[in-house]
Amino acid sequence: MPDLTPLWISIKVSLISTIIVCILGIFLAKLMHRYKGKMRPIIESIIMLPIVLPPTVMGFILLIIFSKNKLFGGILDEVFHVQIIFTWVGAVIAAVIVSLPLMYQHVINGFQSINPKMLNSARTMGASESKIFRQIILPLSKRAIFSGIVMSFARALGEFGATLMIAGYIPGLTNTLPLEIYFLVQAGEEHKAWIWVLVLIAFAICVISTINILNQKNHKWE
Repeated sequence: MPDLTPLWISIKVSLISTIIVCILGIFLAKLMHRYKGKMRPIIESIIMLPIVLPPTVMGFILLIIFSKNKLFGGILDEVFHVQIIFTWVGAVIAAVIVSLPLMYQHVINGFQSINPKMLNSARTMGASESKIFRQIILPLSKRAIFSGIVMSFARALGEFGATLMIAGYIPGLTNTLPLEIYFLVQAGEEHKAWIWVLVLIAFAICVISTINILNQKNHKWE
């Protein structure tokens, strides 16, 4: 029976990061859906940057930001007694950074697929922007939001580079499944690594199947 600790750590990190990403993704998509200024391409480029940059680069940036020798990390350590580096919290932050672009992309696409005439009709009938968002935009975007949640969870579960940089490999604390597989192979224990490889492959198939089922359905809401 293999040690299930890496599985539980990965699930914990992925669940917490996905909850954070869901809130941040919807919030950012709401802001950018309304914003039509000249800075929009630049702002969206910054949001999507973690998809383009190698995870190790993002991990290095996070390592610098949260280091106790730097301003922000020093404040967290000295004032709030919070340490990010080499903790499971660091793994959560890494997962949030790399999966947020996926959540944002799905949600903003869902928002933009809604017919503007429907929203304008609601405005002419006196509905406030907050009411329109809660009662029209969110319900009509639920499929896109769910797709974003599934993809974000999958990305968080498979995160390796940024997690290794900021959280390290500490058995029982930060050894997520991707890290566990890497270090098992390094230790010459491929037979143990195969167990977790098959788990991640099975999960990936479930994720892809779910997204395909959603994409096959009509994009118009009933």
